[in-house]
Amino acid sequence: MATQAPNVDLARVHESGAWRIAFDPGSQRIASGGYRGKIKIWSAEDGDELYVLDAHQKPVTGLGWLDERQVVSVDSSGLLVVNNIDARQQVASAQFSGAIDMAIAPDRAWLLVINASGINKVSLPALELTAQYPFESPLSVAVSHSGERVAVSSATGHVSLLDAGLKQRVELKRPSRKARDLVFSPDDKLLLAGGWFRLLVWQLDTDRLVEQATEHLGKVNSVDISPDGARWVSLGRDTDSQLLLYDASSLQVERRLQTHELCGQRARFSPNGRYVASSSDDGSVHIYDLHAPYRLTVPYLEDY
Repeated sequence: MATQAPNVDLARVHESGAWRIAFDPGSQRIASGGYRGKIKIWSAEDGDELYVLDAHQKPVTGLGWLDERQVVSVDSSGLLVVNNIDARQQVASAQFSGAIDMAIAPDRAWLLVINASGINKVSLPALELTAQYPFESPLSVAVSHSGERVAVSSATGHVSLLDAGLKQRVELKRPSRKARDLVFSPDDKLLLAGGWFRLLVWQLDTDRLVEQATEHLGKVNSVDISPDGARWVSLGRDTDSQLLLYDASSLQVERRLQTHELCGQRARFSPNGRYVASSSDDGSVHIYDLHAPYRLTVPYLEDY
């Protein structure tokens, strides 16, 4: 199938896989965290390598920016660290018992780490544990744009909303498949996740769940919503690693972006909405400039 080639193709830049990606607040740089624990900082415009941080020894399972100079990350062992990229120096660290996912509050005052035992709320930048909530087999976590609600999904199929203090819990309608990579819409009215073959969409004001069929031939491993809410993106895993860009109002595919050679890990919009990026088990990071024309490339037969 014809797809759009990335404007920046960072091929095999992480040995054994590029697990997590995150744009900086100014949308000028993108951080990538790999299976071997390295974090690399790239120019979003041209792909120049700017920094390399030896932050972890285990796979990076959570990654984000506190500001233009500080990156926070967590790995599968549960090591949570804040690094100053200019000084190439660790600012703070904390240890948990493993980590599956991480989400940063919009005001950058706290973050959440999920592990096998539940949800951990941690202050920033000091990384002090301030609250915990037991949750069976958590899979993904997200913080609303207002900072007032937390969404969490589980490997058992449950999806819940909690308040920011991790005290009050409301169960959402249970989907027919596990919800992966939760994300709130900019107005916090929708909660989006990926599932096998489908997008899972909760309309939070009416408690309605829509399971939207997609072109994916397997697990939809990652999703994101553009800052203006006008576009969605989804990335496949296992059976396919397609990257699809949707018009949010119609859910029609706007662009089919280049498929990774191996399973997809994460897809993310930049804060200004100009770029979308994806990462994969093949160690690559692809960056697309959505201001550029949509030009399709037809693969040669020998590519199959």
